[in-house]
Amino acid sequence: QVLIEYDVDGSQEWVEAANLRPEPPPTASELPWLSRLAKGELAELWYEGGWWEVILQARAGSKFQVLAARYNKIHSATAAELRPWWQRDEAGAWCYTLQRKTRTAEQWRAALLASQSRSRMNDRVCGINGCTIVNVTAS
Repeated sequence: QVLIEYDVDGSQEWVEAANLRPEPPPTASELPWLSRLAKGELAELWYEGGWWEVILQARAGSKFQVLAARYNKIHSATAAELRPWWQRDEAGAWCYTLQRKTRTAEQWRAALLASQSRSRMNDRVCGINGCTIVNVTAS
């Protein structure tokens, strides 16, 4: 067993080590995961000193309405109070799901870079007056 002390109120309790979850990696700020989070998808909310599983219900400007289904409680949260719903895959790697696709943070980063390069391909067009670079947007 492991003695846990909670930051919120200083209370302590003994828990089985097997019931503890390792801390997931920090969410990279360059990954726009919140902009891709769809209604009904899982995230985690920082609430009362811990991370709680929530479901996105709606967004209004910079606020997110989330449901803690286990407690049937709705919260209004800012982006700073949310993070992806981290899980471990069969190999033990941390990953999260967006739009029904589960990937590691590195895989999400690679997908983002590939998407950005496809949508902003530069092309050089040359004519009798010289060359210029134009943006070509992939459809």
